[in-house]
Amino acid sequence: MAKTFAESTGQEVIVYYSEDGCGRGKKRRQLTGLAAEAAWHAPVKDAADLPGKVVYVPGMPVFCTENTATELGISKGSRGTLVSVRYAERDGKRYATTAEVDFPGYNGTDPEHPHRVLL
Repeated sequence: MAKTFAESTGQEVIVYYSEDGCGRGKKRRQLTGLAAEAAWHAPVKDAADLPGKVVYVPGMPVFCTENTATELGISKGSRGTLVSVRYAERDGKRYATTAEVDFPGYNGTDPEHPHRVLL
């Protein structure tokens, strides 16, 4: 869907990668090299429905998958529009760090962007 949206709106298709790790607590370490490549290519059904790579395109529709802040009007199933993605780049790969999303059900204090949330 995101690739089709990018093409139909004349935007570049940009892939963002997950940062995966293994272990717990002090023993947790980030996957690198072939281990990271394997995680990025793992079937979604084998990765708790979390893809290793995803395409984000400004303007694309998004929806909330958890009850993030129900008291603020952001709950499971809330629909929004992706405004922008901030990312870190390492070794030629982009890793999304934050995203700005407009959720019509959210009313914030910014008069210029009253429905905008930074995730």
